[in-house]
Parts: sequence; structure tokens; C-alpha cells
Amino acid sequence: MDGLVELFLFCGALYYIFNWRANNMVDVLSTRLQEVYAQWEARTEMATTETLDSGSRLSYDGLRRAGQQYQKRKTQSREQARKVRDNNLYRIKESEPVAPTPPPQIVPFLNRCCGQCNPSSTNTLVSSAQKHYQTTGTNILLVDPGPSLVSKIFCHIANVYAFKKYDYPRVTQTVLTDERLKEAIKQAADESVKDDGVTVLEALAKAEERARTILAQMQSSLSDALLRLTAWTLYKVLPCFIQSAVVQPIQIDMLKKANDCGLPLIFLPLHRSHLDYVMISFILLSNDIRNPLIAAGDNLKIPFFGWLLSGLGAFYIKRRIDPVLGRKDMLYRAVLHTYLVESLRAGHNIEFFIEGGRTRTGKPCMPKVGILSVILDAYMDGTIDDALIVPVSMNYERLVDGNFVREQLGQPKKMETFGTAISALWSTLMGNYGIVKVDFSQPFSLREMLKSLQAQQNKLTVQSAASRPLKSTVSSSSLYGTDVVSEEYRQLVDCIAKHVIHDCAKSTPIMSTNVVAFLLLNKFRDGCTLDRLVESFDSIRQELEWSQRNIAFCGESIDIINHALDILGPGLVKQQRQEVTDTVEGQAIRNEVIVAIRPVSILPNVIELSYYSNSMLVHYVLDSVVVTALYGSLHSQINDPQAIANNNITVFQDTLLEKALKVCDILKYEFIFCRPCQDLETLLIETINNLTTTSIITLKEEAYTEEELWSRRYARNLDDSSDEEYAVTNRTKKIEYKLNLDTECSRRMEFLHTLLRPFVDTYTMSAFALRKLVGRSLTERDLLYEVLAEIKTGLDRGIVNYGESLCVDPIKNSFKLFEKWEVLECHPQENVKIYYLKEEYDNDKAANQIYESIATFKWTRNID
Repeated sequence: MDGLVELFLFCGALYYIFNWRANNMVDVLSTRLQEVYAQWEARTEMATTETLDSGSRLSYDGLRRAGQQYQKRKTQSREQARKVRDNNLYRIKESEPVAPTPPPQIVPFLNRCCGQCNPSSTNTLVSSAQKHYQTTGTNILLVDPGPSLVSKIFCHIANVYAFKKYDYPRVTQTVLTDERLKEAIKQAADESVKDDGVTVLEALAKAEERARTILAQMQSSLSDALLRLTAWTLYKVLPCFIQSAVVQPIQIDMLKKANDCGLPLIFLPLHRSHLDYVMISFILLSNDIRNPLIAAGDNLKIPFFGWLLSGLGAFYIKRRIDPVLGRKDMLYRAVLHTYLVESLRAGHNIEFFIEGGRTRTGKPCMPKVGILSVILDAYMDGTIDDALIVPVSMNYERLVDGNFVREQLGQPKKMETFGTAISALWSTLMGNYGIVKVDFSQPFSLREMLKSLQAQQNKLTVQSAASRPLKSTVSSSSLYGTDVVSEEYRQLVDCIAKHVIHDCAKSTPIMSTNVVAFLLLNKFRDGCTLDRLVESFDSIRQELEWSQRNIAFCGESIDIINHALDILGPGLVKQQRQEVTDTVEGQAIRNEVIVAIRPVSILPNVIELSYYSNSMLVHYVLDSVVVTALYGSLHSQINDPQAIANNNITVFQDTLLEKALKVCDILKYEFIFCRPCQDLETLLIETINNLTTTSIITLKEEAYTEEELWSRRYARNLDDSSDEEYAVTNRTKKIEYKLNLDTECSRRMEFLHTLLRPFVDTYTMSAFALRKLVGRSLTERDLLYEVLAEIKTGLDRGIVNYGESLCVDPIKNSFKLFEKWEVLECHPQENVKIYYLKEEYDNDKAANQIYESIATFKWTRNID
């Protein structure tokens, strides 16, 4: 009876709801469904990158779409697992089939520090309760208004007023009284007495006055009041041209713990924009973390803006420490070194861009280690007990600074002035630059990193002590007291810097514009429909999710692509609606409107588009290296009709590995392929094995007879070397791979090969231009223009296929490579580099050999 009464009451309630409260109750039910869905999602820890901002409510349609996306990802994961199983079925008789890798359920909220170099740091600053994962970040431009009426009306002022206050002591007097600086002043005075013939007192007074002037122009005037005023201004200004500035809350909690450790924090961000300075300081200030002193180039010391940046923490250093009267400016170096050391001693945090300047190509640059060497020196001489290194990576959907096309075409850089700064600021406020995302990697101990690298270095030193004595070399970028440093010390600093850049590059947020530009330039250069672009976007998105990359977008792929196309604009990507008519026996039966998308692949636009594409290269560079090496190994077979008919195009692993190492050597000033604690050869072999999983190549067999296999097993039992040494010695012998000629695999190979082709083309034409140096010398600028002219000619004749090959930075890196190969000799003369060929290469034949060694990887495969 009770059940009947409850049923009667329930039916009456439904009647009332749907006749009198339909509209209101739909919203209530949607809200309740959303809460139930969110609770179920939290229990299952499902990674839903399409989750909306926590402040909004999903509609019923939004819930339905989220469910469809989840089902779609499950279907894709099952399909991927099925492909992996199918690719391994042929090896069932010989061995157990390789189990498919389970699809990733979560995306890491941060980039953990290296477990090999920092085993202790990996477990610090992150409590067990915080080791969960989170797919969405927080928009720092949104402020909680607070409970009071005043805070609701003046929310930004109230928020800025509540920031934690820190004291930022000046170190002027401690710098000027430092014994090391006094010694440098005395040394400068002695040289002045010797060269200028002045008295000792006059020389000392002149040197002391110059030291004071250098320090006054260099030092920061970091002010808490100015920081707060700037923060309030940014709350008002940034939303005018940025949709959101995203950071992970758990990363901020981790930084707060690091801030409370009592050790100086060394922030090492990759450098993309002048906005980098402001964004990092804004984030730290708004989360009650002590703001750092920031190393800035003296080119930014312009009226008003120079004063403003100094008040926000900038200290100015010369881009190039020019020699004084033909000598190194030891007094300037001593002032800079002492200022940094005393700032660390006073408790300041430090921030500097490990690349030196902004990247002009979109990918990370090689490190500049001058300031890092000072921090390492401060630790080694006991000034600081330790420091926490914080790698920082940030990315923009559209670069606020505009582009670097003029500089990459060989035109001189325009120096910053007050007028250009005002003009750039105004044009920025009128633009739409999408989303900015900042990621802080897990801080690690400098002391622990140093000990780990020293242990690895000592191991190598012991192994090669008989053949390589301890060397000391002249430093061209030393900031500390001596110009002579040991080679081991230089390598130590360089290893730390490369480790940081590699980790930052891997954790850099991947923006929607990066993926779209990457696909359009490397897969759909001739254009495609929107449907095909969505299909490829889904595929590459799944690859990134499987490899647990830092994806900075969420939602439906078609919506993400349209957003990216709007941000990139018609100057970089053209969209056109076309009407397609289906006909049967000459009669039209259906009209359909499609959207055709084509990248603007002509100069100079393609250089700017490649900037956004190049951010993706780091995630595919080793695959591209192996495929490029594969082409270099098989270029005589791939288009051979008989070899194709026999379906028997093979390559031995040792040949492929040798070619891959050669490609890495050619491009070693473009990419950091692995961490210093990793073995590049091992990573390349793993990459080759991964390509067998995707069926681009298949493992044919080991070319040994049964007797040879038995002999090798017996010899291994008698060998007293370790398993690791045995593997290193024998892993590349006699393993043979067969090339898969299927159309789909061929397209995948060509896609991977295309990624590095612009760089290979640039290096090839640069090597071709070496003939211009036979029997004569050229300045760096003249040689640069010669290479640019060769590339332009190659583009006109169709020899060079990619407009982005016309780029200054890779050309300059090729000069460094030829110097390293001891092909070029560089002689500085009055601050100008003079290049000429070494004697053994100063002829056409030898120069042509260098060209051919690079051009073998330039070859294009015909897959039609």
C-alpha cells in the first residue's frame, strides 16, 4: 500500500513539474546530471581534456557531446590496441606477442625532474595527496570578488592589496666593498697605468668611478609598490588582447613550498616574447611567491619602459661584453659576477632566459651559460648552500611580439626605442592573441644535479684518462674572475643547461595553432578540406595524448581548428568555400559545400607559419631523424622498379644507426636530441623499434646461422663484461629491417621525412656555398648573403622545395657546424668574423665532398 501511495505522489509531482515548472526544472535536472557526472568522473579518474571551465555549467547537449567524445576515445583506443596486436601476429611462432600498451588514462599535471640526475628531488615538494592529475588549469585573469561589498566593487584593488609583502634589499654597498671587485679594480688600474701613462691614484679613481657607473646602470630597483600597481594594471589590460592566461594550481602549490624552503629559486624559462618577463612576475606576485631579479638585455633600457622593467626586477646586462681597447672588459665581468653573487647571498631569487634571447624559429635555441656559471660558482665557493632550479615553459596561441620575418630574411634587427615600444603596445591592444599557458616544472636541487653529473663525468674521465688529459681552455663568455676554466667545468655547466632546455622543450604547452600549422605545412601543404584536417587533427591529438604531452586545448576538434584558424588569420591560412556537384551519367544529383583550407606557403608568410609549426618538432624529431637516415640509406633502392616488384627493400640496423647518428651530428646546433644523462644511440634504437610497431619497417631476421647463434651464446657465457656492455657492443649487428611499401606507410614516412627537410635544405645549400670561399675569405655577413642567394636561386629552380629554408638562424648554425668539423676557420677582426676554408678543404673537390655528405639526406622520394 505504501508503494502505491508513493507512486501516486510521484506521478502527481511529475504532472506538476511538466505542466507548471517545465523550464525551471529542466535547468535543475541538468545541474543535477552535471553533478552526478562530475562525481562519477572523479571516481574513475578519467582524463577528459574536453572538460569546460569549472565556473560554467554544462547543458544537456553538452553532457551528450561529452559522452560521445568519451565513447569515441574508447573506440580509438581499442582500434589502436588492435593494430598493435595485428602488427605483432607474425612473430607469434617465434615469441610471445607484444602486449599492447594500455591507453593513457591521465595527463601529468607537471613535468617531473629527471629521476636519474635528481632521484631525491622527484619526491620533494609534491605530497602524496598532490600526486593526482588535472587536465584543466586556472585563468589567473579571473579574480574571486570576495564576500564583502567593497571587495565585490573593487575586486582587483582588494586582490592586489592582499598580496604578501616582501623586502627586496639593495646590494650596492656590499658589491662595491667586495674583495674580488676591488682586485678587479686594481687590475684595471694597473693596465691603465701601463697603457695610458697616468698615475696610480688617477687610474684607481677612474677605475672605481667606472665600476660605480657600471653598477648603477646595471642594478635592479625592484619595488613592491610598483609590482602591485603593475599587477592592477595587468588585470585591466591583459584581457583586452588575451582570452586567458592559464596555470596549473598544483604547480603553484609546489612553488609555494619551494619558496618556503629558504633556498634561492632560479627560474629558467624558455624565451618567446617580451611578455614572458611580465607574465612570470605577475603569476608569482599574485600567488604570494617572492619575485626574482630578472636578467634583461640592455637594449630594453629605453625611456620609461627601462625604468618600469627595473622596478619590476630587471637588471641590465650587455648582449655582448665588448672588449676594451682590444682586451676583455674584466671590470664589467667582475661587477656583474659580484652583483649576482651578492644578490643570491641577500636572499633574492634569480630569473634568466637560458637561451639568451628570444627564439626566432619557434623551437628552443642552444643555451647561453654565462649567468648559470656564476650561480654554479656561487654554490661551489660556499656563498649559497644550494639552490632550487625551476625550469619554466610558456607558449602563446599567437605571438604578441609579431614575427621575426625581417631578421630571418637577413635584414638587420630594429633596435627598441620609446616610439617603437608605444607603437607595438598600441597594436597589441588592438589584436587577439588567444590563450597563454605557463608551466612550471618540478624544482630540483642544484647540488644533487651537480653531484650526479660529476659522478657521470668522473666515470667517463676514468675510462679515457689515459688518452685525454685534463684541459683548460680560454673562455669567451666567462663572467667570473678568470678567463681560463677547465674543460670538465665547462662541460658540467653545459650539461645542466642542455638538460634544462630539453626538459622545458618536452613540457612546453602545445597550443591549437601549433598543431594546425604543423599539419598544414607538413601534411597538407597543397591544401585540404576541413573534414580531412579534422581527421588528421584527431589522429595527431591521440598520438600526443598517448605520449602524455602537455596539450593546452580541449573540446571538439572542429571547434579547436576553427579557433586556431581565426587566431592565425588569413595572412597565414586561406579558407575558401567551394561547391562540389556529384554527377551520375552527366546529371547532377547533389550539391555540397565544402571548406577548402590552404596554408600561405609563399615568402615571407611561410616563415611566420613555420614558427608555430616548429614548436611541434621536438616531439617528432627522433622519428624524423630515423626516417631521414632511412632515405639516405635506401635512396638507390626505393624508386627501383625491380626492387619494388620484388618487395625486398632491406637495410641493416648498423647502417641505419650510423646514418641516423650522422643526421644528429649535422643538426646538433638545431636540436638537443636527448638529455646529457641519456645515450643517444640507445634512444635511436628505441625509435627504430617504435617504427617497427607502426609497420613503417618490419624486423626481417637476424642474419646468423644456427652455428653462429650457438657460438655467440657460448661466448657470452664466458664473457666477463656486464650485460649492459654486452648489449652496447652487440645490439646493432646483423639485425635487418624490411621497408613496408604500403601506401599508408609510405605516406607516414614522407610526412616524417618532410619535418626536417627545410633544415636539411638549408644546410645543403650552405655547404654548396663553401665553394665561394675557395682561395679567398669572406666576412660572416657576406658569406650569409651568399648562402641566402643560393637558397633563393634554388627556390626559383625548384631545387629547394620549402620557403622556410630561407632562414638566417639555421645558416649561422651551419657555420658553427663547419667550424666544429674543422672545415671553416673563423678569425675575429675588429668585432667582425672573417671566414676562410682550412688548407685541406681549400679546393673544389674537398668542398664538394662536404656538400655531398649532407645532400644525401635531401633526396626526395616519389610515392605516387
